[in-house]
Amino acid sequence: MATRSGSRRLRVVWALSWPAIIEQILSTMVSYVDAAMVGALGMTGSAAVSVNAAPLWLVGGILAGVGTGYAVQVSHAVGAGDDDRAKAVIRQGALAALVCGLAAFALYRALAWHLPMWLGAVEPVLGEAQRYLRVYTYALLFQSFSTVFSGILRCMGNTRTPMALNTGANLLNVVFNFFFIYPTRPVVLLGRSLLLPGAGMGAAGAALGSVLSWVFAGATITWAALRQGERYTIRRGESFRPDRAIIRQAVRLGLPSAAERAMVNIGQVAMTGVVASIDQGVALAANNIAITAEGLCYLPAYGVASAATAMVGQAVGGQEREEARSFGGLSARLGFGICVATALCLFLFAHPLAALFNTDPAVVDEAARMLRIVSVAEPFFALSIVFTGALRGAQDVRFPMVLSLVCMWGARIPLAPLLVYRAGLGLAGVWVAMDVDLILRGALCAWRWRSGRWVAAAFPQGARGGKNKGGREG
Repeated sequence: MATRSGSRRLRVVWALSWPAIIEQILSTMVSYVDAAMVGALGMTGSAAVSVNAAPLWLVGGILAGVGTGYAVQVSHAVGAGDDDRAKAVIRQGALAALVCGLAAFALYRALAWHLPMWLGAVEPVLGEAQRYLRVYTYALLFQSFSTVFSGILRCMGNTRTPMALNTGANLLNVVFNFFFIYPTRPVVLLGRSLLLPGAGMGAAGAALGSVLSWVFAGATITWAALRQGERYTIRRGESFRPDRAIIRQAVRLGLPSAAERAMVNIGQVAMTGVVASIDQGVALAANNIAITAEGLCYLPAYGVASAATAMVGQAVGGQEREEARSFGGLSARLGFGICVATALCLFLFAHPLAALFNTDPAVVDEAARMLRIVSVAEPFFALSIVFTGALRGAQDVRFPMVLSLVCMWGARIPLAPLLVYRAGLGLAGVWVAMDVDLILRGALCAWRWRSGRWVAAAFPQGARGGKNKGGREG
């Protein structure tokens, strides 16, 4: 019986995970396509995108934390079968997306001319980086809606809709890039020479393509979330006034998550400064290429983590402690196993993978070396990602925040400069320090889940051990 129950739970986790995995990969293809298509212009274009990567990760991480505060509440309401509560949280999520998106736009618009300079960019990279960021700021409002409502849909058990809509956004991004990045040029199609029009905007054109793809994703995913089945459709006349209780709970759940991501991403900003100090050419471009390519390895873990948050959250809403424990453990094993396979591929195919994103031999060789260094830590990173998702579903949101602070600022940040400058490892020192951070993070997240210390936050009134009777949607 236990084996059959475990198999059932694994099927549920996989059914929710595979669309989320594909969604994560396709969403990340926005930056991948930018890197590859801008990389075709040469080292300056790649470096311009690289300088802006960390600040954009920062705002994306904060928006994801905002989404967590509402998505976890929705999962609890669905697990408890409380449809009215779920709809109320969805409406409050819309308000949060609007406010946070506008705030992000205003802040980054004001800082767009200064951030690349503060991060150490110099001409000719500086001008390209400034133009890229100024254009990209227009995406932030729509990115906010897409991020918040993607999380809500996944925590309701609907992982296929975000996958499909993000696929459309990525296809549009590729098309837009062809027209915005490159100048008007002749192409040969089916043996005939054609003149393909282009704006010739370079890196700024890649940003514009991303803006338009985020507009599509944000608008369509928001519409889908507000029309989510008969039970959860938001109808005309329903109130969008701020609900203090829901907002307070969203802050309690989302603020540690946003702070966690912010601390990690501010640390990545600091690491970008270290890399930029090595040189503005090969090291900076290779670092960006390696970071972009590395995502192929760990992105599946984020898909599994979204399933873990949904199923653990719904089990908590239904007061099913053993369901929550089992879903968390199964999700972690699935994420770890997938990442072992992808890490092996990352090591074996590091050079051809890096070559997809740049044509400069020196940049490709250096990026491939970084990918082989980080491949050993990727399975541990997967453990931390999936267990963090499970802990969020269980309302244990402070531990991941503290862990990120300790690992990023207590290990990676102090260690990297020592390895780069004192040990003379150059760019490799940054990536060895990253390995130490990721391995430590994965081990401690696994310890936290196995210790059961999250149970008190998730089940303060005790819990049933039987089958959940809440309202899960598949």
